[in-house]
Amino acid sequence: MGQKYATFNDATRAITGFYDDAISSPPQGSPAVKLTATQYSAMLEGQSAGKLPGVDASGNPVLLDPAPPSGDALAELKRVERNAAITATDWIVARHQDELALGGATTLTAEQYATLLAYRKTLRDLPEQAEWPNVELPAVPDFVTAL
Repeated sequence: MGQKYATFNDATRAITGFYDDAISSPPQGSPAVKLTATQYSAMLEGQSAGKLPGVDASGNPVLLDPAPPSGDALAELKRVERNAAITATDWIVARHQDELALGGATTLTAEQYATLLAYRKTLRDLPEQAEWPNVELPAVPDFVTAL
């Protein structure tokens, strides 16, 4: 094992790469700091725990908390979660409609089907709530999880 280095972005002070000179050296012209074995391990462990490795003004390696997601990012994450919940019940709606079209018995009762449609409408209407995206998705109807 050779000397450990971390290259970083001069403007943001974010670490951009780790190097062991026994394997490869930092690119010429890239700002880099030497790391002890302990610092190197701490940087990798912190990064795998979600921290952002960087270099402070004195050239010391530091681990920073990531910036919280923006309101738009939170809304997009919630929208993805909501869409997944709707998609997860698409097959049940399609099966019920197919069973009705064929004129036979349906797996869902009329009350269960109405409950399912109301659940899906509630999901679709979530973005209209004043608290959006800081809302909880409604509970999936019990009979859905039993299917």
